[in-house]
Amino acid sequence: MLHRFTTLALTMSVLFAATACGFAQQKKQPDPKELQKAYEAYATPGKEHAQFKRLSGNWSCVVKAFPTPNRPVVSKGTASFRVILGGRFLQQRFRGKLEGQSFEGQGISGFDNSRKKYFTHWIDSMGTGRVQLEGTYDRKTQTLTETGTSSSPLGPMKMKTVTRYSSNDQFLFTMYVVTPNGDQKMLEINYTRAKGKPKKRK
Repeated sequence: MLHRFTTLALTMSVLFAATACGFAQQKKQPDPKELQKAYEAYATPGKEHAQFKRLSGNWSCVVKAFPTPNRPVVSKGTASFRVILGGRFLQQRFRGKLEGQSFEGQGISGFDNSRKKYFTHWIDSMGTGRVQLEGTYDRKTQTLTETGTSSSPLGPMKMKTVTRYSSNDQFLFTMYVVTPNGDQKMLEINYTRAKGKPKKRK
C-alpha cells in the first residue's frame, strides 16, 4: 500500500513540477529513487504522531470563556479523541455550552514531516470559517504552542493556543487573541479523562 502511495505521489510531483516549474527545462532533474524515498519518509508516521494515541478516548471538560478579563463564564462539556488515517492525524469532537449557547466543534491535528511542525484545523457551530494553527511541542515542559489565524466578520484574527499536559489523563488548553497590546485570553478548557484517575506522565 505504501509503495503504491509513493508511486502515485511521485507521479503527481513530476506532473506538478512539469506544469508549474518548467520541469522539462530544468538543468538537473530529480532522481526518481531519491524522490520516492523522500515521499516514503514524508508519508510515514513517526514519534511525533505516536503521542496522539494517548489522547484517544473520552474526556470531561470544564470550560471557562472570558468575554471580559478576570470574569470567566464557566460551563461543562465533553470531548472524544481518536487517531485516524493510520496514525497520521488526531480527530477531536467537542460538545458543550459556550456562554449559555450549545456549542459543537471538530478539530484535526497532525505533524507535518516536511515542515517539522504540528498543526491544527478547527471548525465549530459558532461560525462558518475555520481556525488554522501551526507550532511546536516542548517535551521538557510538555507544552504545545501554536499560532495562526481565525476567520471573523472583521477579517482574519491572529490567534495563539497553549496546551499543557500535566498527566496522561489531564491537560489544559488555553486560547488567546493576539493584539497589539498583548495576548488576550478568550477560552480555557480543562480536559480530564472520563474514566480513571490521572496518572503521572512519562
